[in-house]
Amino acid sequence: MFILRGSGFYKMYRHQKSKYGNIIFVVLLLLGFSFIIFRFTYPLKLVKTLIYYSVYPNINTADYIFCSVGDFADNIKSTIYVRQENIAYKQKNQELTDKLRNYDAIFKEYDDLSKFLKFNKIKNTVSVFARISVREPNEWYQWFIIDKGEKDGLYNELPVVMFNKKNGTLCSVGKIVETYKTSSKVVMITNSIYTLPVEIKNKDIICLAEGFNSDLLRIKYIPYGADVKPGDEIVVSALSAVFQKGIPVGIVVNVSEDESTDFKTATAEVFFEKDTICQAIILIPQAE
Repeated sequence: MFILRGSGFYKMYRHQKSKYGNIIFVVLLLLGFSFIIFRFTYPLKLVKTLIYYSVYPNINTADYIFCSVGDFADNIKSTIYVRQENIAYKQKNQELTDKLRNYDAIFKEYDDLSKFLKFNKIKNTVSVFARISVREPNEWYQWFIIDKGEKDGLYNELPVVMFNKKNGTLCSVGKIVETYKTSSKVVMITNSIYTLPVEIKNKDIICLAEGFNSDLLRIKYIPYGADVKPGDEIVVSALSAVFQKGIPVGIVVNVSEDESTDFKTATAEVFFEKDTICQAIILIPQAE
C-alpha cells in the first residue's frame, strides 16, 4: 500500500517538473526572437553607440580621458607628498617638544643649583662692543668717551665692563652718564664722585666702594668684626641698580687697623686693566 502510493507521488512530481521545463523553454525562445527582431531598433542602436564610444572614443574624448587620468595621478602624488610632509612635521614637532621638555628640566636644575651654591644667574643682556676714543691723561681714572651712542641702542645708566685677560671674566669699569648720537661718556668706578655697593665674595659682607681718582678703591662700612683680609675679592652686591650682582670689582690689598670706630676700611685694587684699557663692553638688559 505504501509502495503504491509512493510510486504515484513520484510520477506526479516528474509530470510537474516536465511542465515547468517546457514553460521556461518557451519563455527563453520568445526572448531570443525578441532580441533578433528588435536588434536594429533605435534604442538598441543608442545603447550600442554609447558602448562603442565608451570602448573606442574619438581623439578629443580620448585626450580628455587621458588628461583626467593624468590629473588624477598628480592629485594622488600630491596627496602622498602632503601626507609625507605632515609626518615629517609631526616628527619635527615631537623633537622640538622633547627639546623644550629637556630645556625646562635643565633650567630647573640650573635654578636649583644656583640657589644651592648662591650663584648669580645670568640675566638676558645684549653686549655692545665699543672702542675708547677719548681718554684725558690728567683724568685717567675719572671718565672716557666711547665710539657708540644712541644709534647703537645706548642710553644713560647702562653698565660698562671689560674683559680681564688674567682671570678670564668680565669686570666692572663704570656706567654711561651722557649719551650722544654716535658717542657716549662713561664715568669710571675709580672716579671720586662714584660709589658702588659691593660685598666680600663668599662672605656675605655688604660694604661700599668709593673711587678717589686712582687705580684703587676705598672699601668703607666694613663691620669691625668682619673677617676681611688682603686677597679677598670684591664683587658687586645685590644693592647695585646698575651692575648685575656678582660682577668682579677688585681685590683687597690693605685693611685698616683702626679700633676706635664701629667700622673698618679697606683698600682694593681694581680688576680692569687700568693702563691698557682701549675697549669696553656695554651690557644692555633685555626683557625676560
